Amino acid sequence: MSILQLIQLLIDFGLVVLIWMVQLIIYPSFLRYESHSLGKWHLTYTGRITIIVAPLMIAQIALASYLLINSDSYYYLEIIALGLIILNWLLTFFIFIPFHQRIDLNPTDRKVQRLLVQNNWMRVLMFCLTFVCHVWLYF
Repeated sequence: MSILQLIQLLIDFGLVVLIWMVQLIIYPSFLRYESHSLGKWHLTYTGRITIIVAPLMIAQIALASYLLINSDSYYYLEIIALGLIILNWLLTFFIFIPFHQRIDLNPTDRKVQRLLVQNNWMRVLMFCLTFVCHVWLYF
């Protein structure tokens, strides 16, 4: 295993841990806030979590792309992992960022908050499968 593959696994694992914390702790907690408190907290949360998540997701897609392009042979697991990463980006930008924007606009809408928790299982699955693909590939 190369140092870049090890870094890929560490990034993938970090994102797995993070998404499980978001899914089991952070997103469900939105439903426990009073609407006026959630409105204030949510703006702070999204700004702070972006500082953590964005570099990890950028590094993940950049490194997976680099490793695939520079691979001696195109392993199907590398292609699947990169596809999962791309799908996760699409879900994030076209489904989850709009959910967060809707919460910012109307923190009283509990339906959006529940949809966020329910639909985020897709991203949990994507991050976990990406990690499993890379573990399988590198070991």
